[in-house]
Amino acid sequence: MAGDQAENITEPKHSSPSRRYAVWALILFFAIVVFIGGLSVYVISDKNTQYLRNFTASLELVGLLYPESYNTGKLTTMAREAVFEELDRYSGYLEPEELRRVTEEFTGSYGGIGITVVPHGKGLMIMSVRENGPAGQAGIRTGDIILQTDSIPLEKMSTYKATFLLRGEEGTVVNVLIARNHFKDTLEYTLRRQRFKLIHIPFAGITEHRNLYIRILDFETGLTADLLDVLDSLYLEDPDSVTGVIIDLRGNPGGLLGEAVAASDLFLDKGHVIAGVSGRSRWQAREYRSSGRDVLNGLPLAVLISRGSASAAEIMAGALKYAGRAFLVGDTTFGKGLIQEFRSLFDGSGIRLTTARYYFEGGIFINDPGLPEIDEAIGIPPDYYIELAEDEAFPVKLESSLLMRDFAAENQDEILAYSPFTEASPVWLDSFFSYAERNDFYFESGFTELARFIRDEIVYRNYSDETFAAIDRICRLSEEDDKMQPDRHRDYIKKRIYQIALEVGFGYAESYRTVVLPYRRDIVLAEKLLQSEVTN
Repeated sequence: MAGDQAENITEPKHSSPSRRYAVWALILFFAIVVFIGGLSVYVISDKNTQYLRNFTASLELVGLLYPESYNTGKLTTMAREAVFEELDRYSGYLEPEELRRVTEEFTGSYGGIGITVVPHGKGLMIMSVRENGPAGQAGIRTGDIILQTDSIPLEKMSTYKATFLLRGEEGTVVNVLIARNHFKDTLEYTLRRQRFKLIHIPFAGITEHRNLYIRILDFETGLTADLLDVLDSLYLEDPDSVTGVIIDLRGNPGGLLGEAVAASDLFLDKGHVIAGVSGRSRWQAREYRSSGRDVLNGLPLAVLISRGSASAAEIMAGALKYAGRAFLVGDTTFGKGLIQEFRSLFDGSGIRLTTARYYFEGGIFINDPGLPEIDEAIGIPPDYYIELAEDEAFPVKLESSLLMRDFAAENQDEILAYSPFTEASPVWLDSFFSYAERNDFYFESGFTELARFIRDEIVYRNYSDETFAAIDRICRLSEEDDKMQPDRHRDYIKKRIYQIALEVGFGYAESYRTVVLPYRRDIVLAEKLLQSEVTN
């Protein structure tokens, strides 16, 4: 019977685990082969990879066929430098030590011995000494010359490299050899490095005309906090004591974009464009706008600028100018309307790349986006142009010689006994001119140099006697004009030497109060303009 018949059911057969694994392994193998094949095709067809293979192969051939001049490190460095030269003058490669120093400065502090220095023919001249620092506690003085650091001579070494040797990790030891008294005395010091906060504002004070003057050196980490401290102590506690504010950005090389934006934000009401960033990609496009309230409540504001005002300093000057908040006094700024980013590499080195331009309120660029060269810029023009004696060719050459600083350090007491503002010609001024002559100081203007070159060319190309006589007369007149430069700049020289003597004897602040604030022409002009705004 059908009901009694047994059902003929066939059970499914299961494959063994080893067979199943073998199938999956075969599938995975073919997938890997296809992937590697595709990757190989991509690598072979990728031009950048081909260029690198070509470069490596070229190096190997040079090493094989030109072994006497083969140096892998040197050749690779030359190739790397050539790459950055094709970009712009601000992009470049950073050795591990250089990147470490840049990173250190981003923190707002550094490890050192507590001095500021300027270049000197034999090493570094100490311009100021922090009283609470290792150098000050050891008895090192302003005007001393650092000849060696850890037995390494500093003569002919760049200031950047020399100061790098002086800096280091907090608690580490550095040995310095110091010359004093016209190199008659040499002293050795062993100093333990200490952590110092960067000095962003070396001086701030209220002038006799009740204007708050603030000198800003850079825009590194901590500047905005220091600026707030200054405003809090000298203005916010007694607003009625101040009628205007002068921010001095002359010679300020810049720093961090964030600090420039934050510092500018202090003086703007909400909604103004401080800086807009236009990068190479849409991800870099951004606008930084003022977010709060003007801490000065609309108090008249002047910003002093010069050809040396660059980068972040230009952001602050431009933001305040184009927002209609401040007027600028001085000379056109440097013109670096670009933003750099730092990236570290696997070995501790790094690269600095220009990644964006910035603009101000109204879409005003320092660097015209239409220009083919990214490092061409016109700078920010002042509202009131003024040329200072210190920016002219002769004072610049004299300042770089360090003769005024040497003379002031050696004759401090005699100099301070005669005020340059009441004495038409202090006794020591002629002594300085003799001192400069003994030290072979010589000035030749760019015009004289050009005239001499043309005169030599006229002789070489055998032009007429009349042509030679004409250019020879121009040359001699220019040479006579060069010889008259010291006398023309007597007033500047005596004030500058007096200022340096005050710095050496009583510190930076006293020299600013006594010499800079009352007599520097751009500050005097800014005060007159501020006063006119208050009156109006």
